[in-house]
Amino acid sequence: MKKLFAILLALAMVLSLSAIACADDAKAGEGLYIGVVYKQSGNPYFQAGVTGFEKAAEELGFTFEHDGPEDGSNDGQIRIIQNYIDKGVDALCVSANDADGLVDILNEAREEGIKVLSWDAPVAAEGRDLDVEPASAKEIGLQQLRSIVESIGGAGKIAIVSAGATAPNQNLWISFIEEALENDEAYKDIEYAGVVYGDDEYQKSYDVTLALLKANPDIKGLIVPTTNGAPAVAKCVQDEGLADQIKVTGLTLASDMKEYIMAGICDATYLWNPIELGYVCGYAAVAMINGEATGAVGDTFTVPEFEGLEVVEKDDGGTVLFLNKLNAFTKDTVDAWIDIL
Repeated sequence: MKKLFAILLALAMVLSLSAIACADDAKAGEGLYIGVVYKQSGNPYFQAGVTGFEKAAEELGFTFEHDGPEDGSNDGQIRIIQNYIDKGVDALCVSANDADGLVDILNEAREEGIKVLSWDAPVAAEGRDLDVEPASAKEIGLQQLRSIVESIGGAGKIAIVSAGATAPNQNLWISFIEEALENDEAYKDIEYAGVVYGDDEYQKSYDVTLALLKANPDIKGLIVPTTNGAPAVAKCVQDEGLADQIKVTGLTLASDMKEYIMAGICDATYLWNPIELGYVCGYAAVAMINGEATGAVGDTFTVPEFEGLEVVEKDDGGTVLFLNKLNAFTKDTVDAWIDIL
């Protein structure tokens, strides 16, 4: 009997140690289900973001689905979010077409215990738990302004070709650009022709650019804070034979813009790495689902290859996690980025 008891005790110890080992080996995201929503399906920028979520999912063990409306509409995003709620996701990671338009449906999700994070383009503060962004909106906007002013030699007329009129991130960047143009003495020789909208569609971006150039033949610089619009704007400048007269900058994919960078239409364009943005958002979502963070000011997140990721207060009354990375694509650097972006 004593021998049997000893065998059973040893077996119990082995099973206990095995359970501990399994617990140690368990991934933080195992069993978790995340719904990723982006502005528009088929957009290569958001497909790069999905690659980041895939990397986080592989490392943490969570499952996710991703989708965006074909027409880039708020109603389309609402339908996708409702579908994810019905499926019982643990978190939603949303790049908003309309910051205010998603608040009601996302608060329905939050009432059911679903964590809501916005990424790339924020949801209004009252409809989210945390916003994840590449860098401060002010720095993103002013970097584009500094770039175009340098490219045109510090004086001349500029304009902006943006995405949709309700796009929250573009509008915020533009607001900082316009504020600086109005109040900063450094830009006293810059004439501002305003904003036109291409709705993140290639042909429409081309067409509104063409109309803008016809109405303002003295334009010297164009800022395009949207990856879908930038190649269309540069192509329009090229087709009109204005490559020696008009400079273009903005937020772009390196792969889309190499031709125009090498042609001298763009001295530099800029972008954070959307792969990293999706990657960090995936890690943040898992930490929040697991109760390791709430999205409050002062929360920190541990993400491989990133340091100092701390939640700060955002000027819209919510909170934000900045990656604080912005990359320049120039003749010297664009080739190094083509396989990534």
